[in-house]
Parts: sequence; structure tokens; C-alpha cells
Amino acid sequence: MEAKYTEEVYPKAPDDARTADCEQISNLLDLMIDGEASPEEQRFFNHHIEECISCFENHQKQKLLKGLVTGHLKRVIVPQSLVHSIKAKIQETL
Repeated sequence: MEAKYTEEVYPKAPDDARTADCEQISNLLDLMIDGEASPEEQRFFNHHIEECISCFENHQKQKLLKGLVTGHLKRVIVPQSLVHSIKAKIQETL
């Protein structure tokens, strides 16, 4: 029932018109959720998801997923020697 109501209130745009913008939105999704998108990217993203229910739903799912994951993670303090060891290995590969 909810999907039908959503589609009535927010009709989907024709597939041809949405494809390019939807691809850009998909590329911006992580930046938006992490708060790293530029103001211009934010405006484009927000305008598009107001018109495209599919992208809006994807955005909502990603936000929910990030919230669930970050809510269950704990920050662990590791020994300083491990930090130095990892950094040294990274430097060796550069």
C-alpha cells in the first residue's frame, strides 16, 4: 500500500530522462551521506531526489544502513606499536 501511495504522490520520471541524472546521484550518494558533498552537489542531489522516487528511496536505504552499522561499531584502542607497524608497512608500499 505504501509503495502505491508513494508513486501516486511522487510519479517516476521517464526512464530516458532519469538515467544520466540517476547515475550522477548514485555517484554522489556516499558523499551526501558522509556530509562531504560540495554545496553545488548538494543542491543537485536534493533537487533530483525530490523528483525521483527511486533515488530518494536509495538515499533513505543508505542512510538507514549507515546508521545501523555505525550504531553497532565500537572504537577500539590499539597499542601504539601496532599503529607504527601499520604506518611503516604502508610507507613501504608507496
